Amino acid sequence: MDENPDSGKSIDAEEKSAAVIAMRWQAERFPQVAASFASDGAAFLAVTEAWGHGGTAIDGFLNYQNRFAAGMDDRTRGAHLIAFYSHHLSIAAGAIYLRTGVVPDMRPDRLRLRFEPYGREDAGQATENPPHDVRRFHFSFIGLCRGADMASAFHDSFVASLTPVVETLKLRTGLSPVAQWRLTADGLAGAFLDIGTAIGEEERAMAAALAIVMRDGSLLSSGELRYERIGVVVDGVEDERVFRLRSGCCLYYRTPGGDFCDVCVLLDDETKKSRLRAHVEHAGG
Repeated sequence: MDENPDSGKSIDAEEKSAAVIAMRWQAERFPQVAASFASDGAAFLAVTEAWGHGGTAIDGFLNYQNRFAAGMDDRTRGAHLIAFYSHHLSIAAGAIYLRTGVVPDMRPDRLRLRFEPYGREDAGQATENPPHDVRRFHFSFIGLCRGADMASAFHDSFVASLTPVVETLKLRTGLSPVAQWRLTADGLAGAFLDIGTAIGEEERAMAAALAIVMRDGSLLSSGELRYERIGVVVDGVEDERVFRLRSGCCLYYRTPGGDFCDVCVLLDDETKKSRLRAHVEHAGG
């Protein structure tokens, strides 16, 4: 059994087994993210090491963002990276949390990771032929957290895990911590919505996300982050979709030929709704 250093109690083997099953489900539905328990191998680094200022891993993480847009400056790469990383971590941890109710230990001295190639053998039926240069984060958990308030336990572990990431990206790219924490909250809220849609429990997943990020005094909390349900009628058939509206900006609009995302915090509400209605109409058609 794994030992939880905070509570002094052993992690129940049944809980860990359920978490492993959740990881297998996540690997099938979201193979662009990898997760495992106590994986061996020198390629894995503790979060504190992988994101240590002065380390070399951060350069690879930042350079990878160049594949998403041309002409990114350091701040834009930093914004894309914190959004990319927080979404990946939230998929890995959120799949366990939403399917089992337990929280994987994400504290930076306990969580290990590697940035690995993502190939056809990993994708399964998700895609026929991923580009050869695609990579994914692989998170290796070594324990689970306990608490009377599991949303609080997830929040505290998640924030602790992201703290060295935010600090390093501030030093490396100049992107402010406030901007990064907003993008981090967006990543979590978006990931939980994706998972909730996959398991057919959108409302529960959204409520779980908001219970984590909308906490008084939390670095993740903001007034702009929310979910919006957009309904349209296409060829006489009603269709609707839920979107996560951002609280932070990925700065894509600053790149050559870039534009505002449909859910960008910099757009007014009516513009966002108009764009999202057009998106649902196009998808329905």
